Amino acid sequence: MKAEAENLEFVTIHGLLTYGEAIARRPLVEGVEPHPPFASLEGRPERVLEAMGGMRLFVQEAQKGFANAAAYRDARQRLIQEDCEGDELVFFAAWNQLLAQGELAPLFRAPIGATNKPIRRRPVAIVPREHMTPTLAEGRIVLDIGNDRYWLMPRDLSARTLFFTMRHGVSRMDSKKFRVGRRLKNVLDAERGIPKADAIGTALVRTLGLVGKQLDFLQLDNYLDSKSFVHMVSQSPNTRQLFERVVSILSPETAQTTQPVTEWALESQDFGWATGIEKTVEVEEAAKAFGVDTKTAQRLIKHPLYSYPGGHSFFELYVELVDGFHQLGQTHQGKVLCLYTHSSTLRALLIFLDPRPFSEAFSEFGAYKEGQDNVVLLTYEHGQLSGYSTAVGLSERERVVREAWRNVEQGRREKVTLKPRQIRRIVALVSGGDFAGAGAALKELRVTGNRLGLEVYFVQHGFLGLANNWIELVTEQDTRGMSNHASS
Repeated sequence: MKAEAENLEFVTIHGLLTYGEAIARRPLVEGVEPHPPFASLEGRPERVLEAMGGMRLFVQEAQKGFANAAAYRDARQRLIQEDCEGDELVFFAAWNQLLAQGELAPLFRAPIGATNKPIRRRPVAIVPREHMTPTLAEGRIVLDIGNDRYWLMPRDLSARTLFFTMRHGVSRMDSKKFRVGRRLKNVLDAERGIPKADAIGTALVRTLGLVGKQLDFLQLDNYLDSKSFVHMVSQSPNTRQLFERVVSILSPETAQTTQPVTEWALESQDFGWATGIEKTVEVEEAAKAFGVDTKTAQRLIKHPLYSYPGGHSFFELYVELVDGFHQLGQTHQGKVLCLYTHSSTLRALLIFLDPRPFSEAFSEFGAYKEGQDNVVLLTYEHGQLSGYSTAVGLSERERVVREAWRNVEQGRREKVTLKPRQIRRIVALVSGGDFAGAGAALKELRVTGNRLGLEVYFVQHGFLGLANNWIELVTEQDTRGMSNHASS
């Protein structure tokens, strides 16, 4: 179901105030900053109704657009300070009551900074073998990164920015069970999080090494020198821990002197007073306040515009992240950025890079599990972010597709049928063109092909040449000097 069409008729102002106060009065979890105390609920329902009027004007004004995420955030903050007199509980009830009535839905279509999705197709960074076409490869260096995938790299980084976006692994307070967010100073779990961080660093080094060797072999400039990378983290300690483990493997000689930049766009969602609460307890409190079952109560909490008491909504995170990533790309052109962040960040990226409107994409990726997406590659060029590409490992979706293709190809290998006069040209690929007898083999193939009226072509650099279209008709001279064409 689309996010903006969710049925929230059970939500009431009284229920929201009761629920918000119940969450606020729960004992604080260690590591979470305390929120300021507030008075009783007396007089709040009337103030909520008054604040809703100001919020309706805010939604109308939003249709004219905001220059960037900061302008949107400031306007939202003014609602709290002016229309709600600084009372976060009044804001919580007024905002979510309008959400339940469907009056916040226009925000999905508001032009906020760079959040408007482009009409034309995005540039592609990494493509599966079965999706490779000459059009995609045009003007790019095509490099094999394993797992039947190719990286379509620009020849240089002028007017471009590369992002390696990495999420931290399992932390001491697990976000699968608790509301963690940006307010809790979480650290990596010693038994699972630290080894995963080391594995991410090792896998990234392997990928960069594979790419670097191919660039050196092609005598092209390698702009993937890890010493020149710019590293950025969020305020959460677990992202800094991930940075430290990755850098110690990526560039051990400079690891001690390399320092990351703290970047606002990498922060996770702000769960406000719900930070640290067990998710099941959160839903039970909501069900009790609204007089419904837990499954019904979840409809409100899972809505992307649902604003947490004292915090903000997933939509606010989405706005901050998308606009922030575009600003990073614009201000760091010619650089490679390593961004250490959170699962919610990758979730927001998936929704933005999906061609469908926000509300439709959220319905698919709202509960997305990034189990295999440890390093996500993005390219910023021509004012756009490239499509979401898993640079290390395979996403669950890619794994399923790859296995399906393997089964299809295995069946094709077992049976090949050729019809008379069907073949017009032969392309021969071998691993290493300078092996003993290669010249004789090519010569025999050429002579036999000519006798049968077939054209025989020569591919330089094996599968790389095939991807980059380095294919030429075989000449007599080629058959005499195969040792000069390594891996052809």
